[in-house]
Amino acid sequence: MNVHEKLYEVELKKIDKSIPFSVRINKLPFKIEFKMPERKIISQTAEQVAVVSAIKPSKKMTEQGAVVAPMAGKIVAVKVKEGDSVKLGDVLCILEAMKMENEITAPKTGTVQSVNISEGMGVSEGDILIIIK
Repeated sequence: MNVHEKLYEVELKKIDKSIPFSVRINKLPFKIEFKMPERKIISQTAEQVAVVSAIKPSKKMTEQGAVVAPMAGKIVAVKVKEGDSVKLGDVLCILEAMKMENEITAPKTGTVQSVNISEGMGVSEGDILIIIK
């Protein structure tokens, strides 16, 4: 095998992704092992589900006026303050994520009850940014 104008002698007998296997490169042995991600299924009690629901906003929370971050990023502008009246579709804030500016808009007409963000603040997906009543 020739890589970047260097010649390598590669000896490979059999590949089995479920167990480690050997390869020789220029007569030096190497052991290769594929690591598969573990998937664990955990049964949850009603209390644990309630805690998870409190951390990850549900559709019901959004319908009640909680405006959540659709993705992780940084708040670059806050366009409203507590007590402001907003209409469906009004821009509430601007979230920068992956070098793109995303306008976060009002999901309904109402009054801004609380603003939980400020310019320059980092947010995670699902964080409650603003509440509209």
